[in-house]
Amino acid sequence: MKINWFCPLPPAKTSIADDYLAGILPSLSRQCELTLWTAQSDWDRELEQVARVRHFDPYAISWPELHKADVTFYNIGNNHLFHGSIWQVSRRHPGIVILHDLRVHQFFDSLYRAQWRDVAGYLAQMKRHYGDEGLRVASEFVSGVVNIDFMSQRYPLTALALEDCLAVLVHSPEAFEQVEAMKQWPIALASLPRTLPPQSNDGFFRPTEPPYRIVMFGHMGRNRRLSAVLEALGAMPERNAFQLEIFGDLTDGRHLRSQIRKLGLGEVVQLHGYAPEDELNKVLQTSHLAINLRYPTMGEASGSQLRIWYHALPSLVTDVGWYATLSRDTVAHVRHEHERDDIQSHLSAFLKNPEQFAQMGQRGLRTLREQHDPEKYVETVLDMAANARQFRVRKSAYDLARTAGRIMGSWTSNASPEPIRIAEKIHEIFMTIE
Repeated sequence: MKINWFCPLPPAKTSIADDYLAGILPSLSRQCELTLWTAQSDWDRELEQVARVRHFDPYAISWPELHKADVTFYNIGNNHLFHGSIWQVSRRHPGIVILHDLRVHQFFDSLYRAQWRDVAGYLAQMKRHYGDEGLRVASEFVSGVVNIDFMSQRYPLTALALEDCLAVLVHSPEAFEQVEAMKQWPIALASLPRTLPPQSNDGFFRPTEPPYRIVMFGHMGRNRRLSAVLEALGAMPERNAFQLEIFGDLTDGRHLRSQIRKLGLGEVVQLHGYAPEDELNKVLQTSHLAINLRYPTMGEASGSQLRIWYHALPSLVTDVGWYATLSRDTVAHVRHEHERDDIQSHLSAFLKNPEQFAQMGQRGLRTLREQHDPEKYVETVLDMAANARQFRVRKSAYDLARTAGRIMGSWTSNASPEPIRIAEKIHEIFMTIE
């Protein structure tokens, strides 16, 4: 089977390019004729040893070459720098979308307003998907009345990310339920995959005396709750028993450095910036605890959490979305409405019984092995690829029903629901075609 795969590639600074792709690539490339498509000017040339790599420009792509494959997969996440060009192609060449984030308003806001400078286009999409209310609230957002967190939660723009696709693959139960409720696309749920460690990696040497090393890593945006972590740690009498090390790009580094000074945490907290994968792995191997808070969540399953489990680390996560579904045996949950208290409570519990937390990390590693196997994930991908023809028939049925509803709606001057009912019935009939 010939498969096109649109995805960020290493060295792009995203877990989709690193952990996710690295996990599935060996198995996927063995079982199909795989072409990786990228808009990046640079990529890891070692990828070409296992798959063909093609550079593309969304405005001048080779459509005949793209059509040679049996099916195309598009990886869509919330960063417009990595996924904007991929989304553009997906609208013109229907394929299967792998939706890494359920709520993608931030993606479209950055793409339309920051990259394209097209405020009118952004407002038009909001009106199209959410009517007059969407247009009004989007205008308030553009004017600074409401923030991006509010927009992402209330107006996720998920349907725009999936426009004209054949089917959808998601990684969290929440995403599955919400996309399935739209009743527009076939959908599959598969646990986010990651390369599994060898059995000999089950235990790492970690110092048994304080200061205990806490690690946070990734893109440190506002939803990573770093300010709340600093406030909680700064108010603890035992704060010198910890060393908090933060790796990743900071959204507001000046504010955070100021907060560290005001809280007197200069000897406790270290900001390292982005760390290459090898360096970060060494840090994780010698850390005692990870903090992986997310609020608001974009409906994602966390590649960072899988990396934490890979190193058998215990971790604190926010009790929301996919993170709320994780067993209390494998993570320590933090309630957003009691964030400071819960963080302090877990850190105090850690000081009293570090071994109990170490066992939590071991259970997380077992969960990684049992539920996030790349081989099982690739099976789901290949099953969806094999059903691509059927997905195309269903898409044609939906498109026909939508067009019929639009035409019949133009026949009446009032708001009669009859054309919509007829269109829905046409859709139901065509959906039964195998």
